[in-house]
Amino acid sequence: MIENWKDTAFGSDFGGDLLELIESITEEIITFDLLFANTDLKKYLDEPDLLSVRTDNNVNFIHSPFEQYIHFEDMIIGLSALIAEQYLNGKIDLTKAYGNKVLHFKCTEKEIERIYVALKEIHDNPDAYVLFEMCLEEERKETLNDIAGILRVLEKI
Repeated sequence: MIENWKDTAFGSDFGGDLLELIESITEEIITFDLLFANTDLKKYLDEPDLLSVRTDNNVNFIHSPFEQYIHFEDMIIGLSALIAEQYLNGKIDLTKAYGNKVLHFKCTEKEIERIYVALKEIHDNPDAYVLFEMCLEEERKETLNDIAGILRVLEKI
């Protein structure tokens, strides 16, 4: 399925940066602890009210040699696609989504629930996120359709 969501999850510059970050983690099993060690995503998951402060909430890459970030919504969409792919196929073959590795994503139900809630919020309120300010109407519909598909998979987990 990841090949169906690859443009939405990893086709943008920010999605490509997320893919690069994921592939730069040397462990074969990606966890939220590893993601939290490499980004400041945790602050938004712990304090979702921060997202209402502005529309361009950036998740910073902590160990990047230059200032690098990804919009919160791009991060959540990409992570959701990874989690859904892991659930559906037992692995994540990034070669089907502009990447070079096959890896695994290990997470708890509580972690999945946090991502699901964030993705649902993005889907239900796209105008609150800068990603959708940049989309043409057709791209917006495709993105929301892809997000709805990922949400359906996450609901099964």
